[in-house]
Amino acid sequence: MVSLKPFKGTRPFNEDAINIIAPSTDHLSEENIDLISNKNYWNYLKILNPVGQLKESETLLASKNHFNEMKKNEVIKQDDRLSFYIYQISQGNHTQLGFLALANINDFLCHKIKGHENTQEKRMNERANQMTNIETQIGPIYTSYPDDNKINELLESFTSLVPDYDFESFDHSHHKLWCISNPKDIKMISKQLKSINSLYIADGHHRMEAMNIISQNYKKQKNNCDSFMIAAFPAEQTKIYDYNRVIKDLNGLSEGDFLDKLKENFKVTISDSSFKPKSKRQFGMYHHGKWYSLEFIGNFPDENDILSLLDINILNNYCLIPILGIKDINNDERIRFIAGCHGLTALENKVNKNYDSVAFSIFPSHIEEVMRVADNKLTMPPKSTWFDPKPLDGLVVYEFNQDN
Repeated sequence: MVSLKPFKGTRPFNEDAINIIAPSTDHLSEENIDLISNKNYWNYLKILNPVGQLKESETLLASKNHFNEMKKNEVIKQDDRLSFYIYQISQGNHTQLGFLALANINDFLCHKIKGHENTQEKRMNERANQMTNIETQIGPIYTSYPDDNKINELLESFTSLVPDYDFESFDHSHHKLWCISNPKDIKMISKQLKSINSLYIADGHHRMEAMNIISQNYKKQKNNCDSFMIAAFPAEQTKIYDYNRVIKDLNGLSEGDFLDKLKENFKVTISDSSFKPKSKRQFGMYHHGKWYSLEFIGNFPDENDILSLLDINILNNYCLIPILGIKDINNDERIRFIAGCHGLTALENKVNKNYDSVAFSIFPSHIEEVMRVADNKLTMPPKSTWFDPKPLDGLVVYEFNQDN
């Protein structure tokens, strides 16, 4: 059982939520981020990324001052009562319904809360410094839990109420939030959530590791900060887009030689239109103004190797590494990653700007694959999952002081 509990969230009070929440930089250019930050004085971007080329100490001070100003002016306000927050996100024909709650760092350390990505120490420490500075977690760690009909039914029962927040975000996703503080409801939700034995981190691995750093630092000072805020959604409702690749050149090969090498492990067919894979072991490829479908026909050295069976590693192990010479997926300057939410046109546009380049469209990873990797304490290949839509930063934030 994962330990989950209600908390006193800090949320928009005398200001519309849309003016406060920090938009995901995944969907916005730096120019648009600056525009939103300048247009909405109270936006959390001023805390997450203060405007101006400030030194680190000045940046942290600017963040802290802005956060304190928001609280002083009651732009945001901490709830008086312990609450669970029922959270619905819709985008297009997709809807996911989950909740915000506090989890415990010990469940992460005991592998009840499981990640699937490697993390970088620099980013972890930056996140930890950012949150320690204001003693607050602005954005939840996005998690998934195994499907549970009873939890789904309970959460849905609250959606008949008028939501406390109901608005469209910058990326055109629609967000509704119900703040549940009635003691009877809290007890009922707490009881039902005890059926969750594992949580799987979808997005927020660096934030998770940062909370672990913060917890350990607090303990050294004989304080307590063992809780952290999660947004949890059922696995079947978690949407993962494909994460596609563009390679700058053919690694010195002619087009003919490149296609011949591909045919050793793939059935290569010219497509009349852009090709989006419809099943596992299928890939699309765009080069010299033409789309191809690729179907993997090679053999796996070990059919029980979880990582080798992932589509992203099929492309890595049978094309990008041996043929195109991409040895370091994370750091090679010849590779670019484009999320599937931007469509196949984004791949075409990128390749058309550099005629020698080649793009690959990939079938999206499934949440069950991610969970299987996490269960076995393995990590997904770099840039293999793009979860969207995501919970918003700044809709509900968690101030550490209530945990002491």
